[in-house]
Amino acid sequence: MADERVHPELIRDEDPWPSVHGRRGHAHVRVWRTAPDQVTVVLSGRGPEYHPETVLPPLRAEYPDDTVDFFLHRPTDWGSLGYYAELTSGDDGTVTRTVIAGDSLAARLGPALYETEDPDDESTGWGGA
Repeated sequence: MADERVHPELIRDEDPWPSVHGRRGHAHVRVWRTAPDQVTVVLSGRGPEYHPETVLPPLRAEYPDDTVDFFLHRPTDWGSLGYYAELTSGDDGTVTRTVIAGDSLAARLGPALYETEDPDDESTGWGGA
């Protein structure tokens, strides 16, 4: 029987993920299998927000046979607006953030994106749209 899934499969939802052995702050890691040889990783939390250069390499190493796309979710809280960003690694290891609409990422990954957001996120799916 053919796979009738409309959206990619969420294959990992780890909260907390101790980014860089816990030294760089809390992270929530969600991973979707978007193609047989491709995964999309969505990171939330202070560790990936402030230190993406140290967080992306160990996660990329966990999926050695896949192309890995990275995104960041900065949850909204009492002091700042949340946002989503695509994370792109340069050849020198620097990471560039490109802010995107949360709804565009949700269209790509399906309802599990918003369903698995951090419980204290006050953006109610807004995510920088």
